[in-house]
Amino acid sequence: MTKKMIRLGLVVLLWQAGDPGYAIAAQSTEMLSGEDRPSHHVITGTLDLLDFNTGKGSLKTDLGKPIFFDMVQPELFRRLSVGQRVTIGMNEHGQAVKVIEIPPVELPVPPSTVQ
Repeated sequence: MTKKMIRLGLVVLLWQAGDPGYAIAAQSTEMLSGEDRPSHHVITGTLDLLDFNTGKGSLKTDLGKPIFFDMVQPELFRRLSVGQRVTIGMNEHGQAVKVIEIPPVELPVPPSTVQ
């Protein structure tokens, strides 16, 4: 499988899930966490705040709902920036234990109508 096929599969999964913040159960090669910690909530959205001094962060879901979390492993978020789409696995204490980057969707170039 190519990365493009994996991305397309993830987009289809997100599209048909209805509320992607609670329905994602996908494996990704772009997982930033090397540990298999149990996550009880999986939330997808756009990073809204990353404060490395306090270890706090937030993201905004597609429905505009803010979700706040604690960064117990700040190194998971070092390569990310505010405005980037991610999926975060959170434990029951509101701590982010897994992070998956969601790459932008690559749309195919439409065929030219000029002959």
